[in-house]
Amino acid sequence: MTLIDSHAHLDMLDGLEAALARAAGAGVAQIVTIGVDMPSSRAAAGLAARLPNVYATVGLHPHDAQQAGEKYFAQMKALAQTSKAVAIGECGLDFYRDLSPRPAQRQAFARQIELALELGLPLVIHDREAHQEVAGMLKAHGAERVGGVLHCFSGGLDLARQVLDLGFGLGITGTITYKNAGALRELVALVPRERLHLETDCPFLSPLPHRGKPNEPAYLALANAALAQALGITPQECAALTTANTRRLYRLPGLEG
Repeated sequence: MTLIDSHAHLDMLDGLEAALARAAGAGVAQIVTIGVDMPSSRAAAGLAARLPNVYATVGLHPHDAQQAGEKYFAQMKALAQTSKAVAIGECGLDFYRDLSPRPAQRQAFARQIELALELGLPLVIHDREAHQEVAGMLKAHGAERVGGVLHCFSGGLDLARQVLDLGFGLGITGTITYKNAGALRELVALVPRERLHLETDCPFLSPLPHRGKPNEPAYLALANAALAQALGITPQECAALTTANTRRLYRLPGLEG
């Protein structure tokens, strides 16, 4: 069984080499590590350059949107043009914590959509308590030309339909294992299966029975099992499905074996 972790923060993990060994043992053959600011974007690009089965995104999280400026985006563009950068993001809007002013969040988000369009790269979207505005900005800026994924999807069927119509997929994390995630388990059964992606968001959002402890890519198998059950398919079928989906989205090379 082969899995791809489509959204990890490898630069935040303690004991990275051991975690990568455990991931390989659990069938996680490729990992996309995510940039949320310039240091983490550089770290992601560096890990991708060093590790054969790791790929990077570069982005500016809405929490840090006040850092945005043309110099920042020039640096981001240069990183995004490295050989193993596969997407722009994590970018979007966070109206839950509101750690940056909302106008700054909107400006940074719009600028990253423009950069993705310029470079022909998909987008990794952060959306928290900003569902309709995220969908509206994606549509207004023509993001359907590149598509992408709504990381850790937390909306309902209406939002899912809006972003699916724009060519975006849904990122499913270990939260699908939680007892209170019944709505998510019902939703995934109603959307096109070719738009589903598995992710850990490690070191955050550990699945059961590890909730409350640091997450890592090896735990993706637990999210895969829960997603498979929600879809009424085997874990092997679910792994094959989501692996194909993520390879297609990020144009990842094929896997041996």
